[in-house]
Amino acid sequence: MLLAYDDYGPGPVVVLLHGFPLNRSMWSSQVATLGAEYRVVAPDLRGHGQSAAPAGVYTVDEMAEDVVELLNALQVSEPIVLGGLSLGGYVALALTLRHPNRVRGLMLMDTRAGADTPEAARGREEMARLVDTSGKIGHVIDGMLPRLFSDATRLRRPELIGPVREAMEKTSAHAVSATLRGMAARPDRMAELARITVPALVMVGADDAIAPPEEARKMAAALPDAELVVIPDAGHLAPLENPRPCNEAMLRFLGRLG
Repeated sequence: MLLAYDDYGPGPVVVLLHGFPLNRSMWSSQVATLGAEYRVVAPDLRGHGQSAAPAGVYTVDEMAEDVVELLNALQVSEPIVLGGLSLGGYVALALTLRHPNRVRGLMLMDTRAGADTPEAARGREEMARLVDTSGKIGHVIDGMLPRLFSDATRLRRPELIGPVREAMEKTSAHAVSATLRGMAARPDRMAELARITVPALVMVGADDAIAPPEEARKMAAALPDAELVVIPDAGHLAPLENPRPCNEAMLRFLGRLG
């Protein structure tokens, strides 16, 4: 399947992969800033945004192959800089490990390399079953929204919350349950991080309650060439909540790569 995508700007290619159950619109600030110097490709992952939602479980490996298919369709053969947030980070890790020759730099944002605990996997399966039974995703959104944002965002930038809810509401029930099951089944990548020798930027919101800074520190320590950046006044959606320091860190990292 060919993913829906936006393609902005000149220069070396940077691919940005969104979180669950969002879409490529979450990268608007990064596109505006990075797109002045780099070609930013922002796809909607399988089942999200304007991309098709085929039957079956959406594994992170399958989602990674979707991104490779898109790169091939765009005739992007040179190694890219690949960034992903949360679910997008799982996909970015899978793609980098499966196709190391396609990636020259990796940006992992508000994500983790470890697998779900058995309890977390059971929780995802329970949510998926409820979505399948009801055909609705409201309970998933209501459960996630309070944990996505920092207190600083809720107090100072509450206008960000509504558009995130609207983006989540556009994701179909099947895509939500299929992705929940795919995330629950993803492998533990921690031991494989040593294989990723390209430079990496690990970025995390200081108040991320879903993939907390400690998880980011573990990834940065396990990667052979990694820089850790903790973003203040941000939770699980750091690039959206506090874009300026995120963009500055990303531009520094990209400048280092040349």
